Amino acid sequence: MIQFSIESYSQSYFANGDAQAVLGTNCYQLTSTGMFELGSVWYADQIDISEDFDLEFYLNFGDRDLDGADGMYFVLQPVGNRAIGVSGGGMGFEGFSPSLGIEFDTWENTDLDDIPQDHIAVNINGNARHSGPNSIVSPVPARTGGFNIEDGQDHLIRIVWDQVPKILSVYFDCELRISKRINIQFDVFQGENMVYWGFTGATGGSVNTQTACLRDDILVPDSTKLCKGDTIELNARESLNDSYVWTPSTNLDNPNIRTPKCFATEPMEYEVRYLDLCGNLLIDTLFVGIDEPFTMNEAEDTLLCNSEKYFFDLRYSYDSVQWYGRVFSSQKRVEWEEEGDYQLRVWRGVCYDDDAFSITRDTTPSILLELDPSFCEGDTAFANLQVTPTDANISWYDGEIGTGSKSFTESTAGYVLARNQCGLDSIDFQVERLDVPTPDLGVDTFLCEGDSISFTTIIQGELNYLWSDGSVGNALTVYEEGSYWLEINNQEICSLRDTINIGIQYNPELPVLEDLVLCINEDFEIVIDNQNGEVVWNNSIQSNTFNLKNYEGRVDVSYSNVCSSDSSSFSVALQECICDILFPTAFTPNDDVLNSKFAAIVSCNRLGAYEQKIYNRWGELVFTSIDIEENWDGTFQGVPVQIGLYFHVTNWDGFVNGQVTRYTSKGNIYVIR
Repeated sequence: MIQFSIESYSQSYFANGDAQAVLGTNCYQLTSTGMFELGSVWYADQIDISEDFDLEFYLNFGDRDLDGADGMYFVLQPVGNRAIGVSGGGMGFEGFSPSLGIEFDTWENTDLDDIPQDHIAVNINGNARHSGPNSIVSPVPARTGGFNIEDGQDHLIRIVWDQVPKILSVYFDCELRISKRINIQFDVFQGENMVYWGFTGATGGSVNTQTACLRDDILVPDSTKLCKGDTIELNARESLNDSYVWTPSTNLDNPNIRTPKCFATEPMEYEVRYLDLCGNLLIDTLFVGIDEPFTMNEAEDTLLCNSEKYFFDLRYSYDSVQWYGRVFSSQKRVEWEEEGDYQLRVWRGVCYDDDAFSITRDTTPSILLELDPSFCEGDTAFANLQVTPTDANISWYDGEIGTGSKSFTESTAGYVLARNQCGLDSIDFQVERLDVPTPDLGVDTFLCEGDSISFTTIIQGELNYLWSDGSVGNALTVYEEGSYWLEINNQEICSLRDTINIGIQYNPELPVLEDLVLCINEDFEIVIDNQNGEVVWNNSIQSNTFNLKNYEGRVDVSYSNVCSSDSSSFSVALQECICDILFPTAFTPNDDVLNSKFAAIVSCNRLGAYEQKIYNRWGELVFTSIDIEENWDGTFQGVPVQIGLYFHVTNWDGFVNGQVTRYTSKGNIYVIR
């Protein structure tokens, strides 16, 4: 029996947007200290909200208090584990509907009815406002007394869903802060029970490094199964003092650790006692079921003839099937007809066994003969066989055995046959040699543009001419480039052909070469598409290209071949190139013409790509432009903006002393009226 393994790779969490895993830990940084960042991280698999769940993790809100923002959301949503919401004060929760979000907010957005303290709230359907039908629990201080949570410390968060009473509870640093009765499955997700869960976070003009620390085994099952004779690793939640007591200790390698190995041979229910991270005594139970090992021996090596198939039915024998490297990878009832090696794994419960078999095929032989029935003197006729199946024995009329091809230089009549255990096939054949003179049009040549060339030959005997243009005379005159041939045939049965390729040598023609003004140190190269002759620069340099870096003065260029020539000249001047752009810090869009637009002061010989974006203090984009002549007039969607502080981020490419340089300018803008 051949053993094989079928491996699968599972990823516990997926980071999106600006979120990224913290190397060497189980933590994910949702935002850094960059402005207007947006990140999300989702558990790979869905969670069933028709059953209880108890999630425990750490959130770190950064260490910037007065100017720190914006916070994070714990989110339930049906979209997927690659989803990302909308940036801004909604902290990435906005954009998901239906959804449920538990807000951990470190910035007071008065337009969303926030309270001044760092707070917790519950909202649904991607709406972060704390009023109206989407506000389930109004904001409450995250910590009793409204103390700051942007202290650089990890804060223990516990979210508990009790499905039967339908109560959602939120604990912050071991203190119950929210307990709300809500039918999540039907009031939020319209009866759907499988949703994705994870975290979103965002920054605006104010920032913080915001991190969520999780575990791959954050969901602890209350039952599992073991194949008798194997071992599995049991699991409990994290303990305050890393002290555990598993009972009974039967079939455990160590009953006093968090993850003992279990090698039970009969069903067992284990109880584990430990202190949770808040110091509370917890008693969890875990049932270990036992499945019996077995041997799979249904597969047999099989020979199939012609159109026969190998029928395989495992529907009533096993729970699941995995075919190794096959299209129908998990089907239990299949018909195999392809020759080859087959491997499979079958399961009963969690126990599995592997097996393998081979299929070979045989068919009645079939011969396809490819044969030149006539050939010219001095040539060779070839008989090529395509025999199926390939293991059939081949015999020729002259006793030669086992070859799939044969050559002939004389007229011949004969036969060939193929034989195997399923039967035989044979073909009779005949080849005839015909004498035909070989035409000769000479070697390949070329024409100068406007010239012509003629070919003449003489017919002898019962032979015919056929030229490539369809004419049948004894001469052909050519005016254009191309491939031309003459075919001599004997009664259109046997023929010989000669081909000559004629190219056109075009008169060289230079493109229009304008005078140039280049920057000092600019690496600029003139290229002539040379297909017709020789290019010479300044009467000395032969090349298709000429580099003008720091060259100043007149340039002469000539272009010639055996047919004709062309020449031209141009001049090159040098200048020093700079590219500076200055931006004001304030302007007065009050219709008095003076300083009424946010306009840059430009000193740039060559300005390339340009982009400017302007944001308000909440990170909302109010103006964008890719034209330096298009300046902000202090309006948003046609309405004058409020006076105060705004931000601009401007990028442009400038050509400075021969190099394209990328520039970025960021700064504040004060709108004054």
